[in-house]
Amino acid sequence: MAAFFAAQIARKCQPFLYITTSAVLVLVFNYFMYAHYILLSRFAGEFVTKVAPATWYKYGLVFIYCFGYFFFPLFGLLADVWIGRYKAILIGIVLCFISWIIIGIGFILNNYFTSEEVLWTCFCLAYIVFFCGFSSFSANIIQYNIDQLVGASADELNSVIYWHILSEPLVFFFIHLFQCLFHNKNFIMITFIASGVSVSLVLVSHSFFKHKLENISLIKNPIKLIVRVLCYARKNKYPENRSALTYWEEEAPSRLDLGKDKYGGPFTEEEVEDVKTVFRMLPLFIGFCVINLNNDYYWSAVDSFTIPTCLAVIGCQYSFCSVILTLLYLFFIRVCFYKYIPSMLTRMSVGIFLGFIVTVSKVIIFVIERSRDISNFGKLLFIPQTIQGLSFILLYPVSLEFTVAQSPVHMRGVMVGLWYVTSCGISFLVNVIVKFPFNCESQYICTSFYYYITKSVLVLIILIVFVILAKRYKYRVRENEVNIVQIVDDHYQRYMEQEEHYNREIGIY
Repeated sequence: MAAFFAAQIARKCQPFLYITTSAVLVLVFNYFMYAHYILLSRFAGEFVTKVAPATWYKYGLVFIYCFGYFFFPLFGLLADVWIGRYKAILIGIVLCFISWIIIGIGFILNNYFTSEEVLWTCFCLAYIVFFCGFSSFSANIIQYNIDQLVGASADELNSVIYWHILSEPLVFFFIHLFQCLFHNKNFIMITFIASGVSVSLVLVSHSFFKHKLENISLIKNPIKLIVRVLCYARKNKYPENRSALTYWEEEAPSRLDLGKDKYGGPFTEEEVEDVKTVFRMLPLFIGFCVINLNNDYYWSAVDSFTIPTCLAVIGCQYSFCSVILTLLYLFFIRVCFYKYIPSMLTRMSVGIFLGFIVTVSKVIIFVIERSRDISNFGKLLFIPQTIQGLSFILLYPVSLEFTVAQSPVHMRGVMVGLWYVTSCGISFLVNVIVKFPFNCESQYICTSFYYYITKSVLVLIILIVFVILAKRYKYRVRENEVNIVQIVDDHYQRYMEQEEHYNREIGIY
């Protein structure tokens, strides 16, 4: 039943997504797994806050949440060079299902024994298993989805990325809406059951349709390549066995370029350029922190809140605007105004600027409305959340598109993992650390004026640094053009080998 349900979704959605059926099927897996992740995190958070100290839901859970994202590059690397993306995704699904069972056992034991030791033991074990599984799945699902589009155009690859990113605001929107409309004592148990159903659907349907999915073989270790190129550049200051045709070049080769085979190095030109591209990309990752730095997300809601206040506090407007704008881009802007879409770095710069506007608007709101009553902020918070939706569409999917497009193929798993670390882990971590000096005691929303001033300054600094780096960044363009210099070099090399062979034969006779 679950397999038939997943197949029907993939078949009906395929004409509207402009991608293959196998890619749609992987997208369905991603949507269900992200729903499982959010629902299980919500259940664990709501359940633990009832027995944990008051500061736990403010800082403890968020620190654990942020630390989990640092697993992403590790599992991306392991999948690329050891176990493969298919096995990494399957292992991730199984581990998430096991963590769901462990949390359920802890919940049952707590009801019978009311022991905090048993509860924390189950919770810590489930957290480790859960984040290992979710990291293994999420760090590889994007690349695995791209693997389903062998020979696809750039537009089809970009569509996959945008539909992949859409899962986050879409899932958040429905969960926030149901939380505000139907918040009661049974809501926690409903989230637990729904999370189990989501991961079970993925687990069952994945086993039925694995024969329809493309699997790419393992590739070389990107870390080993980077270390070898750097070590060679450190040991060699001058080119060895340099080709005569390289003297045509106007610029002198850099230390990293000395590793290319045309300068006598042991590496191909593509390998050295891949390493140089990675080092050019890494400084730009500072801009990805803005994605969630201006997102003051609080998952709690109480019965005393009105529906507009509840929706404003938990960011439902932000999720709704992000969904609408993403669909508008995919079906209208990209179709009608394709030629006028600016470059990826330009769009990200505008997105960071809008993130700065979001923090400034919150400063203005808390200057005008100095009341500490959260219900007074409900209507005003819809304004920055709408702007934040614009920032989302210009920064979140575009930053992932930039990472996937510019990263070398054999380094893509690590680079996407680093994208998760900066865009989710570090940004949320900074968001929490900034709250310490300003006594943000409310679990719903921080009302400190200086808190938002500090965040505005941070975002402004990031914006300035990112714009400077973006202007100096040189896009990596991989074109299948004829390399005239290489052809001439190979031709004369073959000519000299033939002449040497001919002279040898003359000498014999």
